[in-house]
Amino acid sequence: MNYELEKILNQDYFTRDEIIFLLSLNNEEDIKKLFAKADEVRRIYCGDEVHRRGVIEFSNYCDEHCMYCGLREDNFSISRYRMSAEEIIETAKVISNSGIKTIVLQSGEDGYYDTDMIAYIIYSIKQSVDAAVTLSLGDRGFEEYR
Repeated sequence: MNYELEKILNQDYFTRDEIIFLLSLNNEEDIKKLFAKADEVRRIYCGDEVHRRGVIEFSNYCDEHCMYCGLREDNFSISRYRMSAEEIIETAKVISNSGIKTIVLQSGEDGYYDTDMIAYIIYSIKQSVDAAVTLSLGDRGFEEYR
């Protein structure tokens, strides 16, 4: 029995060294204990429900230069695309008709889709289907969300 592992897993918070220790486990029995503890914590805080979301990645253009992101403007190794408003709306209908009740509209920070176009897309989706719509469009100004 790994007493250090048992001690760490019974704490509510971990130090940096304890996290490194947990990430360095290589004994199958210890890893199973770590996974079991993670599953226990997940069950306590999140339960066993699964919420499906349909993600529409409608553009991979981006005006930003974030080095961690594959969509960054200066990544020339990807093929760029943009979906039309009608394609996005039709895709949302397909998602909703499959029983998924949350639609995520996601893109890079693409200035092509201005506030009016995004509002039109959201309005059209909400008129067409019974689903929540969430946005992941990068940084937008406060006024755009009003």
